Amino acid sequence: MKKFYFLFVGFMLCLNAQSQISQFNDPLMYGGAINGYAVNSSCAMVTTYGGIFKTTDGGQTWVNVSQNLSTTSNSFEQIETLGNNFYVLNNSNNGNTIYESTDNGATWVALSFSSYSWNPQSFGKLGNSLYVVGINYMTGVGKLYASTDGSTWTAGATLFTTGWQGGNLELLSFNQDKLYLVYMNDLYYTTDGNTMNQVSLTGLSITNLTDNARNIQGDSFGNLYFRNDNGGNSDVYTYNFTTNGWVDISAGQIPVNYQVMGFSATDNALFIVAMNSSVGMFLYKSTDKGASFTAITNPGLTLPMLSNIKQISTNGFISNGLYNELEVSSDGGNTWNHYTNQFIASYAGELSHSLNTVLYPVQNRGIILSSNQGLSWSAANTGIPGFGGVAFFVNEIIMVKDSLFSFVQPNPNSQQVTLYKSSNSGTSWTAAPLPSPYSVKGSGYSFAGKCDSALFVNYYDSISSQYALIVTYNNGASWSKPNSQNSNKLTYLKGTKKFLFAFNATPNDWNDFSNVYEANSFGMSFTNLDPGSIFNSSFTIKRTPDRQGGKLGPIMDVDASKTYALFAVSDQTMGNNVNRLYMFNINASTWSEVITTGLPANYITNCIKNIGNNSWLMATNVGIFKSFDGGLSWAIAHNANGWLAGMTVNSIQLISNNNNKIFLGTLANGVWEVDITTGLITPLSSNDISVFPNPAVDLVQVTIPDLIAKTAQVSLYSLNGKEMIHKTVGNNIFQIDLQGLASGGYVLQVNSNNKIYRKSIIKQ
Repeated sequence: MKKFYFLFVGFMLCLNAQSQISQFNDPLMYGGAINGYAVNSSCAMVTTYGGIFKTTDGGQTWVNVSQNLSTTSNSFEQIETLGNNFYVLNNSNNGNTIYESTDNGATWVALSFSSYSWNPQSFGKLGNSLYVVGINYMTGVGKLYASTDGSTWTAGATLFTTGWQGGNLELLSFNQDKLYLVYMNDLYYTTDGNTMNQVSLTGLSITNLTDNARNIQGDSFGNLYFRNDNGGNSDVYTYNFTTNGWVDISAGQIPVNYQVMGFSATDNALFIVAMNSSVGMFLYKSTDKGASFTAITNPGLTLPMLSNIKQISTNGFISNGLYNELEVSSDGGNTWNHYTNQFIASYAGELSHSLNTVLYPVQNRGIILSSNQGLSWSAANTGIPGFGGVAFFVNEIIMVKDSLFSFVQPNPNSQQVTLYKSSNSGTSWTAAPLPSPYSVKGSGYSFAGKCDSALFVNYYDSISSQYALIVTYNNGASWSKPNSQNSNKLTYLKGTKKFLFAFNATPNDWNDFSNVYEANSFGMSFTNLDPGSIFNSSFTIKRTPDRQGGKLGPIMDVDASKTYALFAVSDQTMGNNVNRLYMFNINASTWSEVITTGLPANYITNCIKNIGNNSWLMATNVGIFKSFDGGLSWAIAHNANGWLAGMTVNSIQLISNNNNKIFLGTLANGVWEVDITTGLITPLSSNDISVFPNPAVDLVQVTIPDLIAKTAQVSLYSLNGKEMIHKTVGNNIFQIDLQGLASGGYVLQVNSNNKIYRKSIIKQ
């Protein structure tokens, strides 16, 4: 993706321009996990958690066709075609929306359900009709609705009458004759939209689908397939609709000591990725619906760990490779090639930085870092055990004091997770294993948080069958349990050693926090900080999303002076679906809502970062905003035209030697940077004032670093020295109205506390 630059006018004085925002474009960041795909007569599209992308040349080049589709979220899963029209489902916590495009993605129109009393949850197609699972928001009844034009809907089968209780709920479309429904832990199909038939699990080693629903696949000929993952051993089955049972088609085809790691079904071929006991990876192909499989001996890949194989033409296929990069085949899947101009929809969340180095973990690739302000990126896995020398399974990275830490698996199936440490900004890593009794296979290690020089880890205590919290104060040299408590919940911590906040959540919980505590003596005991019951099931502290679609720690931060903290809060009361900002006064131990100005209506907070001196950055669904008054007033921190609508930023990092540049880690759109050329993100110095926005159309906001005197004199001069505006102000934050002035450059002069401040302003 090209960088977007905001054009500005220069003149003889030292000018400030509005901040630039751009996406880093590097081969290590290419690709993205494919969720769904659809093809019409002229192009193919894929949906990802980072947007919708289109190709017209068999997958060699891609273009983003969702850049201005939705400001709520750019996360997309399902996509279908009816004729040449495309339909996509936008997934959002604020509700799902189905969009239609009749011009191959050039424009999208949201389907309206305003005349109906139900909301769409999932969609698919059967014959020439589009089908939607709609849940009545008054009664909770779920039905199947059909439409031939996306406008008028007819009710069909009733799916449930007591409301969706959570779990699986998804329509699957493989062919024209059957529409499948995964509901709760069972699989159904319909041939007419009115009668639902249950698919038996006879022949499989499972009693319900649970999380195995993702292993269901099919083709346009009516064949249904399932990869049965059975405790580390898996096989591929096909369903016999006559006997209503499953038949293993991989038995006798794939060597008995091989484990099926992946399976993809297309119309012209079936593909199996298998791993032997020596962790060697092999690709198998069938062109006769699984009657026979042949090993592809030279697929052109070092490690053919292919997934999401999709057929986009008779012999053309696309697939996600080992690193979620896009691989393309034009010979029926026998050989695969990698092209550089791919879509950028890759995970790059949980950014860390050490000195001037920015780094983050990537699925299977390990650690990627840049030590030159993002000019170049490289893999940094020296010392980390690799899988075949090409795959590295790094779970997360955290920086504590002057060391980096990460949990690493030697291979994707290993239950042994080892802690690794780097003392040279990620250049090399050494094992720093947890000591006994905390080092146990399958212990579910995860970082719980940090403060100053303390690092906290959650682990599963097999003796008590509960989770425990451990801590190190000396960079991993020794570990201890701060208390004897074990719990069925994970603990998350954030703050400083003077005041450390704690939160609890059950593992794999997608809900936000309805609890908040003070962790006394680094977790020795916990004090409830919500005695007034502000937070409950409808009013919760937001959590950071993770790469698996779950949630991590709280979206909050503590100011550098350690006197208060700001929390992003989700308000779901009385049908609300809004974000709010709350402050906790540490000295007074009180909560209060921050009444904000400058934030757009219905904004969604994804990350909050304190940058010192009462100043904050907030990542939202519509851009990065900054505040210099403790979160009361906010202004956008970059050129809004360069923002990718709906993008989720879940980490913000400032680089120490260039405080004008911040790096943004995203959930599905790689790494972005904001170069704030005004310097406004740095704490204001004693000899400077801030002006925002600059350039400006009508109003600018001016902040004086100190206003000890009762008033200050403000003048705005044209470049020929003529005074255009003069006013007296009594606050250190005020506005200047530029309406009525000609476009061009001006000089702002402020006399305050016997000091003269000057700043250049551009009127657009």
